[in-house]
Amino acid sequence: MEQRETEADETLGEADPARIGIARALGLGVAAAVLGAGVGFAIWALLSSAYWLTDIVWTGARGMLGEPAFSLFPLIACTTGGLFIGLWNARFRSAPKPLDEVMAEVRAKGGYSVGRIAPSAVSFLLPIAFGGSVGPEAGLTGLVAAGCTWVGAKLRRLAGVEGAFSLRQKIPLYALGVAGGVAGVAAFGALLGGGMPIPHFDAAPLSWEAAAWCVPLALVGWAMAVLYGLAVRASRHLAATLGDRPVLKPLLCGIALGAVALALPYVLFPGTQQASDLAASWTGMEAAGLFATGLIKLAFIALCLNLGWSGGPFFPLIFCGVSVGFGFAATLGAPAELAVAVVTSALIGGFTRKPAMTALIMLLCFPVQDLPWLAVAIAVGAFLPQPSTRL
Repeated sequence: MEQRETEADETLGEADPARIGIARALGLGVAAAVLGAGVGFAIWALLSSAYWLTDIVWTGARGMLGEPAFSLFPLIACTTGGLFIGLWNARFRSAPKPLDEVMAEVRAKGGYSVGRIAPSAVSFLLPIAFGGSVGPEAGLTGLVAAGCTWVGAKLRRLAGVEGAFSLRQKIPLYALGVAGGVAGVAAFGALLGGGMPIPHFDAAPLSWEAAAWCVPLALVGWAMAVLYGLAVRASRHLAATLGDRPVLKPLLCGIALGAVALALPYVLFPGTQQASDLAASWTGMEAAGLFATGLIKLAFIALCLNLGWSGGPFFPLIFCGVSVGFGFAATLGAPAELAVAVVTSALIGGFTRKPAMTALIMLLCFPVQDLPWLAVAIAVGAFLPQPSTRL
């Protein structure tokens, strides 16, 4: 009897390997979701802060100065912003890297780091807050890549894994991490609002008239992509001519941007909110102003990105397509929704040369009903050869 009791006690004291494995897997899954939620919450908080800070700088100045004095504020703000950006990045070397550089580092090293978080966060905020013609997507890509790298390192430490997880382990852990990130974003939005405003447009008509307009408008968008390529090369040449002057380059860009914004205020900002504003007000604007805004903003996107105002080109380029599209609607009577959708899609298609990526981006702004027109425009932009834009 005593022997049986002793055997039972030993059995109860033994660990079941299967149960330990399941418990560890469940714990790692919970950890992946929780860590992902924290990263999503933090990144969305930083993105929201960029737009809130923009409101503080620009709306606050309008309230303090009043309309007559505020008319000169773009020059003051952009010049000040250029100086701050130059001094900050000269001190910390923390400017966000372009999307392609981030992805190249992820592929080469299996992860990404932004370095010190606080300086990187400030470098992300400054160009947007002071009206730069740049979008947040480049900085967001770096932050997301760094967040994923951090979560992966934490999970490997918890699991006691020195190398990488196996593919069988990665799939559920990454899925739970992404789900946690989405939940973190949703939680921040539910609690505090914020986020990035994305413009949405009504469906273009499906008609023979629209079909007749589609290809000519797509060629306009393709030509804008060529002009943007030329602007990028010119800006890089200017940056090389100015040399290693990290303060002077963003300062000069800020002065030029602010001076032009005195006459064309829509050259400022990422264009996410401004595209919606333009959709509501374009009928009261001169067609020349719509064309000038879209084309001059193309040049300033390239200048900002190459002279120290770091960020992304996608949403500012979308605004350029929207502005020029409304210009053609105002001058030639093209259906406004069609002109905006087609010119913008061809421009982004010509910029990325990646049809699938372009389609996904366009569907953020345009309804599914526009797919026939989007497909034609993207094909024209992405596949039509571009002439050399070498200087």
